[in-house]
Amino acid sequence: MVVRIWRTGGDRSRLEEYTGFEEEYSLPMFCEQPGLMGLYFLLAGENRAAALTFWEDMAAVEALATSSSYLRTVQELVDTGLLIGGQSVDVFEVHGGRLRWDEKSTP
Repeated sequence: MVVRIWRTGGDRSRLEEYTGFEEEYSLPMFCEQPGLMGLYFLLAGENRAAALTFWEDMAAVEALATSSSYLRTVQELVDTGLLIGGQSVDVFEVHGGRLRWDEKSTP
């Protein structure tokens, strides 16, 4: 599994518009991408936002970078003026851990 973290700054005074864009445009676009296993949209502080996505393999992450629907959605988001500052992407291969703990597997 591969984790991709896209980070940006956002205009917190337009939070409702930003989360609306996530639900109306970003979520459907991500869900149509081959190899997507899951995603979370994240907010922190006054102006930080991120999309945390989980992928089957590195090939799926690489395919996202050239996906016409992904590139179009990113451009539409940039054009809204909701973002502040630049964007960055980090990609990590998962080598251990768990998302959920149950009674039998508590560390």
